Amino acid sequence: MRNETAPTGVATRVVAAEYFTHGDDGVHLRITECRNCSSRWFPPGAICSRCAGTNLTDVNSGTTGVAYASTVVRVGPPGFPAPYVLSYVDIDGVRVLAHTEGDSALTPDTPVALTLGEVGNEDGTPLVSYVARAISDGVGIQTEGDR
Repeated sequence: MRNETAPTGVATRVVAAEYFTHGDDGVHLRITECRNCSSRWFPPGAICSRCAGTNLTDVNSGTTGVAYASTVVRVGPPGFPAPYVLSYVDIDGVRVLAHTEGDSALTPDTPVALTLGEVGNEDGTPLVSYVARAISDGVGIQTEGDR
């Protein structure tokens, strides 16, 4: 984790900072790609799980993808007040689990953008990491009655 100060002046703790970069165009995940078999995965690793190769390279993902599956977590661990939304997101050939902005699960194939957002709280310090955000202003967001 990395400690930073948010633009509001509030101290934050960045979770999984070694796995992503944040710029003006959004969040880019650090994806590992095997040069032997072209397999890709996140979070980064030192050995390919497909061919056991070690000829690897890290590449930055794009900033957008689509939701594969999503759920509302109603009981969370300490520091992660429920309810909150988790989604599997397909981005650049990799499926990643991400906290998701909003209160409702996303329908499959909802376009999303990766951004920086609060994912929890530890002793009053906001925990910040990459999050998925629906791109289409509510289109594709599943309400409680739709599930």
